[in-house]
Order: sequence, then structure tokens, then C-alpha cells
Amino acid sequence: MKILHLHDGPHIHGGATEYLRQLLPQMESRGHETCLFSLDHESPDASEARPSAHYRYPFNTGPLRRHLDFRRHNPALAHCLTQFIQAEKPDLVHIQNLLPFRRTVFSTIQYIGLPLLMTVHDFTLVDPNPAKAPRVGLKGAVLRVRDHFCLKVDQKAVFEATSRFLCPTQALQEGIPFPDGKTVVQRLPIALQESSPLETPKPDEGHLRIFFAGTLFTSKGVDILLHALHQAKGRAAEATLEIAGQGDQESKLKQLVADLGLEHRVTFLGHLDKAAMNLAYKRAHLQALPSRVPENSPLTVLEAGALGRPSVASHAGGVPELLPPERGWTFPSENAGALAAILEEIAEQPEKLTTRGQNMRTWVREDFSPERHWAEIDQHYRELAPRPKP
Repeated sequence: MKILHLHDGPHIHGGATEYLRQLLPQMESRGHETCLFSLDHESPDASEARPSAHYRYPFNTGPLRRHLDFRRHNPALAHCLTQFIQAEKPDLVHIQNLLPFRRTVFSTIQYIGLPLLMTVHDFTLVDPNPAKAPRVGLKGAVLRVRDHFCLKVDQKAVFEATSRFLCPTQALQEGIPFPDGKTVVQRLPIALQESSPLETPKPDEGHLRIFFAGTLFTSKGVDILLHALHQAKGRAAEATLEIAGQGDQESKLKQLVADLGLEHRVTFLGHLDKAAMNLAYKRAHLQALPSRVPENSPLTVLEAGALGRPSVASHAGGVPELLPPERGWTFPSENAGALAAILEEIAEQPEKLTTRGQNMRTWVREDFSPERHWAEIDQHYRELAPRPKP
């Protein structure tokens, strides 16, 4: 069958984009034809495979125009999407993340009458202000009311149009008020890499090596990690950090590193390809994810775990499900002091890194099989858009 894949930002190097890069060739290998509709500009292809067609909707990026487009029905987008669907004639639509234009995209697909499958990568369907824009004073109160109203309208459009929601964690399935009977817990596909021994730091022989990978946006909380690194005492005071990724906070974070006197302990690696990422994971003792927003099923936690590296992450969203005490560490979101205390504990008791890393690797092997995942996605397609009988 022919599948229309829709994603709001293949140009953003995040978990949803990485998933899409794997999804397209996997489904083509199972005999499905693919086409892609995305909301971005001149981005690189979202897959190593090339879909039969890729339309990039060139929405206006000006702040006022963008605000109006995101908060109301957009006739131009509806027209472009309708034309693309009429030209490509897909049997089913599979949506990854979609934050902007929800009421336009979902209502258009519902009007056309196509079955719609959505892999839900985050908690933005219950977040009235996912960008964390300032909301202070009287104007802020008015904006908060508007935010909640717009979220309700968006939820209605998404819930009515979507045939099935795939939730990578049970926390996400339970944390969003999905309509009854429309959700399935679908773990992400994580391939086990060749494991390399985790050589934990020994007294007077080494220091704790920490790794962060992700978009350098405010929501990811890298500044919190830097403050924790600065506050840490004892053996953790010598811990080092490698940061992989790009984003609009990069220059501010580099300035913060200088302000805190961490230049000799923090290294910015920029965007890394898959091979370089694996090497960075292997160099590290600990992967960190200090997000300000609830994470669903963060790939960095799982990819590190596949290599036997445990993680420390903010205690919110699906993270506690992934990182119970036997597999990692969690701390209260935005609490740099609590994170610093955990780093001190790990530096003093490095044997915990090995135990929790091994436990994480075992769990990833058992619950995140790529072969099982892609077979189940194929089955979802066939259930939602069955072939007509001859």
C-alpha cells in the first residue's frame, strides 16, 4: 500500500526525525510505497531512502504570521495538502510529531476520509505552552487563557481525526486524555550495538565523563547541567562533559561555560553522525538529560542503554518508566543542586554505573527489538487500511 508520512520538522535533529529516517526504508523493504509531506524549508532528506514524492510546505517564518498560522485554520496549507493527497492517492497517513497547524492538518485528512496513524513522541498534546513563552502580568493571564482554549481546539481535531495512537511509553498513554480504545503502547526500535566495557573511574586514576546529546534549546535544560557541574563537590568536581547537538541556545551555553569557569571541563561537539555518536556514548560513563519539559521515550537514554551506559534525567514524563533506580538516576526537573548531589554520589560509588548500565542494556534487548517493532508497524498499516478483496 502507499503511505503518506507527515512530519513537522525533518530538518530538526531530534528523536522523531531519527525515527522517520528508519521508518521509511523499513516500510519500503516490506513492500510499501512512501511519500512525505513536511513543514520545513530546504531541509535534507528525512531518510536514507527516497520517498516517491516529498512536498515541503513553505510556511511564513515571520513571528506574527507564524503565530496566526499556528493558532487558526490555514486555508493555503489545507489546499496544498489536499492537492498532494489527490495527486499521490495514499491508502493511509502516518504522522510523527505535529505541533503547528494541528487543526488544519488533522481536519483536512479527516475530511478526505483517510485512516490516520500517529506515533506520539512527546507530551505537547497536554501542554498549552510547549515553547515556554513568557506569560507574566495581565497580558500573560490573557495569553494563558488563549493557550488553553487553543489546546482544547487542537486536541479535538487530533482526537477525532486519528484512527490509532502509538505511545512509546505507558506514561504517555496515561498522561494524555486519548479517546478510549485508540491507543497502543509501542516501544521504539533500538538496535543493540557491539558493547564495549564500561571502565569506571578509579580513585586517582580518572574522572567521571558525562555526555549530553540533543537539540540545544531551552527546553532541554543544558544550562541546568552546567550549573550542576559547577556546583558538584568532591570527586565530581573533576567530572567532564561532552555536548553534542545544535540549537538556538548554543552561543548562550558557551558563554555560560565561560562565566562558570568550566572551559577545561566542557567540550561542544556540534552535530554528530551515527558513528561519531556511538563513539561519544562509549567514551562516556554517564548520559545526562536535564530537560525542563516532560520527555516521552528519549532516544539518547535508550541508545546509551543499548551500549551499557546508564543515564541521569529529569523525573518527569516517561523517564521514571525508563529509569527506575536499578537502571539509572532521576532528579527533580530544574533542580541543579539535586543533580549535583547525584553526580557526587556516582563519582564516589562508580561501581553503580556498571550495574545500572548492564541492567539497562538487558532491558533494551528484551523490550525494544527493532525486528518486532517494524513488523508491528506493518501490521498496524494492514489493520487500518486493509486491501479490498478482489
